[in-house]
Amino acid sequence: MALETLFEETPQGPPRVITLASAKGGMGTTQLAANLAIVLAKKGKNVLLVDGALTEGSCHLALGMMRPQRHIGSIATKEVAEIAQAVVPTPVSNLSLLAGSPDVVEAANIPYLTKQKVLAWLRQSSYDLVLVDAGSGTGADTLDFVLAGDIVLIVAQAQPPALEPFYRFVRAFLHRLLANCLNKKRYQALQGKLNWLSPLDGFKELEESTESDIATLEESVRSRRLAFVLTGLQNDKDVRLGGQIEMLLRRYFLAPFKFLGGVEWDAQAQAGALAMEPISKAYPMCAFSMSVEKLANILLKEEAELWPAQGPLEASAKEGESSNAYALLELPFSATAKDIQNAYTRKLEPYLETSPLTVGLLSKEQREAIRDGFEQAYKTLINSGLRQRYDEDLIARGLMAPEERIQEYREAASESPALFSANADSPSPAEDTQSRAARSLEAILQEVKYFDGAGLRKVREAQKISIEEIVSETNIRSWYVESIEAERYDALPALIYLKGFLRQIAAYLHIEPARVLNDYLERYQHWVERQQ
Repeated sequence: MALETLFEETPQGPPRVITLASAKGGMGTTQLAANLAIVLAKKGKNVLLVDGALTEGSCHLALGMMRPQRHIGSIATKEVAEIAQAVVPTPVSNLSLLAGSPDVVEAANIPYLTKQKVLAWLRQSSYDLVLVDAGSGTGADTLDFVLAGDIVLIVAQAQPPALEPFYRFVRAFLHRLLANCLNKKRYQALQGKLNWLSPLDGFKELEESTESDIATLEESVRSRRLAFVLTGLQNDKDVRLGGQIEMLLRRYFLAPFKFLGGVEWDAQAQAGALAMEPISKAYPMCAFSMSVEKLANILLKEEAELWPAQGPLEASAKEGESSNAYALLELPFSATAKDIQNAYTRKLEPYLETSPLTVGLLSKEQREAIRDGFEQAYKTLINSGLRQRYDEDLIARGLMAPEERIQEYREAASESPALFSANADSPSPAEDTQSRAARSLEAILQEVKYFDGAGLRKVREAQKISIEEIVSETNIRSWYVESIEAERYDALPALIYLKGFLRQIAAYLHIEPARVLNDYLERYQHWVERQQ
């Protein structure tokens, strides 16, 4: 394609700039940027791909090209008079490339004015779309390229080694955003007083923050569409984690990021990358290409449909700070027992010790305190008697209207799983655990031959023992007892602790601990092997 043909059609208005970046290398940012550009070009858009990774740039390889003779380094060394002269055609129709410059020392520390000149030129160019691979890390060049985007797309993975740097990148991005909104002197004066986790959280409450500062910041946030995708997905659960990460970003960073889905990586994509072939062109039907196609379709949606209008930046209540049990679990006053159980499980997941989601956000003590708050709210609402008294207290305090309470507490409780409930089937206080066990244990052991999670639950229920009772007597957290019975292995603690929990539960249920350990850990070890 001749370079001159790229500028024949002038779109209405400036091009839409989409910047992609990641907290660290190895996230697949370059492959995603290059193949997203390919897909958008195939849809008839006039696209420019900019390799903002500079000396680490490799977008040309992802497009199946050798290193172009003209690149960003040609601008830095003034080998070209105009920025447009550094743009080169690619093997893909409608797609041009402003390549990085791996071999040009001057591009490693591109002068600030040169960088701003490039960014200004992108805004004035005649392309429909400009995609910028901003590279990785929290360096000034990366963040400046990221801030140039109308759409900021951060690439991450739902794994502990990737999530902690991801949160760190978001934090650095927000600091750079705030620094750009304020002059350098004002930012430095406020920097030490900002929330360490997110500079946006609490910014309004600072005495030094003026109305003009707040208005400028809000406009800067609203002018960009913030999003992220997850790569390296292993299963559907990894995709579901995206929604939880979005919630955490909004709650703890006050940043309106939107999760746009997952990007799969398969054998054909790997083969294409190794052969330096444009994957979405060579293998358009592979899982990776289909994921990129889906992402492209999302990005081409009407802006109002994808990103609804944003209001002012408001700090949401942190977990554990809500005014009542319903608000803590994000439930209506009319919630059924099933609603309560589902909400408890959903809210608990990001704060489990085995979850990667809050690594780098909260300390172990903070996560435990949040879990305790969820458990207390759950126990209050799942027990019909406790819930009725709690609702009466909320009404007395003016926090619930009388007509908002449920009509029949017994009906609501009848839907409940056998967790923490005190219903008609519960034993009287006079019946202790040993008498119940003596009456029911022999019969149930005739039926239960294998002590997996389901077997342990059958033995417990046959003896009319609630999970609350086990929690009270053993001090094992309720979510661990539930996870053991449900065989949610990924929510269980380290093996040494799991063995201790199983011994305690077995002893309380009057079962031989050695047999429980053998049966339960056999299935657990099979699961561990499948994960490797």
